Amino acid sequence: MNKINNNSILLKFLLIITLVVTVENLPAASYIKVDSSSAVKALLIDARNAYKRGMAKTDLVEKNQAFEQAAASLERALRINPRQPTLWHNLAGVRLTQGDWMRAANLATNSNMHAGNDSQYYQLRIRNWMLITLACEGMGDMTCAREARNRAQNLAQALH
Repeated sequence: MNKINNNSILLKFLLIITLVVTVENLPAASYIKVDSSSAVKALLIDARNAYKRGMAKTDLVEKNQAFEQAAASLERALRINPRQPTLWHNLAGVRLTQGDWMRAANLATNSNMHAGNDSQYYQLRIRNWMLITLACEGMGDMTCAREARNRAQNLAQALH
């Protein structure tokens, strides 16, 4: 049990870092393709800014409003470019932050589906499995969490 808790803590720490890095540095990440559409870029900037505002808020209502604004911007970007796995991942991260476990897991699964086996998205798929692990833990489904954690670990090991 202690080993599972330590792995959970490590995964949560890595996911928080991943979400901040992914949301804040999305256009700069070398393995992430960003749609050249100026509308998508503007929506990503809006989402990043709203997410940052939400993280800085202490009032729960204001925090959730900012996260909903981030989600709305990402959803609009997805209507423009629905095959972009990074957009799905970032929306999953926002939903995870909000504690919407089922939706977060489904969105991360969509991200993996759109990433396919493209080596460009290898690390993104690992991040998605980490996110799914946390969502499963949030739902109290430890079997799901264990399976997702194993997939993340297997992908990470194959990377080396």
